[in-house]
Amino acid sequence: MQKERDKIDIESDEFQLELDKTRVFSEKVRKKMRFQPNPIESENERIFIGLTVNKLSKGKRYCPCFMVEGKTKEERKIANNRICPCNPALQNEIPKNGRCHCGIFCTQDYVDNFAKEEVKEAVHSTNLEKENLEKLFKKDEIESGNLMNLLDGRTQGLVDFLLIDVREEREYNIKKIIGQDYLIPTSNFYKGVNIISNQKEANIVVHCHSGARSVQVQQLMRSLGFITGINLKGGISNYGGDTE
Repeated sequence: MQKERDKIDIESDEFQLELDKTRVFSEKVRKKMRFQPNPIESENERIFIGLTVNKLSKGKRYCPCFMVEGKTKEERKIANNRICPCNPALQNEIPKNGRCHCGIFCTQDYVDNFAKEEVKEAVHSTNLEKENLEKLFKKDEIESGNLMNLLDGRTQGLVDFLLIDVREEREYNIKKIIGQDYLIPTSNFYKGVNIISNQKEANIVVHCHSGARSVQVQQLMRSLGFITGINLKGGISNYGGDTE
């Protein structure tokens, strides 16, 4: 039985060697399937790091955009976790959306039609009204522009809420949303959530890289008694506001 590793040093020679193997692996998949990389190179690199961490810590390149269920090899196999390139991506996401959920495998059409600003449904407004902002807290999911409005509204004192990043620390160190309040990694969620256990009635927005892990955290928070847990659709990869 393989023991799961808790600590992975992404600066180590071991990690860098495995990271290079992940890059080669993804390129082989692309050539075989005739896929293209994500037009935003940093998005590819972020996923490569996540895949490599899972390879070293859990034994396989599990998709880093989803929670890996199970502590042992046998439990993870039963849980049917996504292993890159995963069947949902090959059978559904890429044919339907032009890219896998994480975005490292894209069709040529997707790349050709790519626009830097992917936010279509919500618009960032400079004319904010308290009533309209408060309505967003009744939603299960909000768009990038909605979050930008909420952050502006919070600065102006119109609304109050918590913005929580549920990605891993390595992802957070690469890029984060300005205005974020807490980092509570999904891998350590049950322990980390204790820091906000006294704020269960607060308005809360959660986000991850692409919106999958934060949906799972959203459900977990509800089971723990949190009143409001709103997911950021598309995660930070689709966010059009200020980041650092």
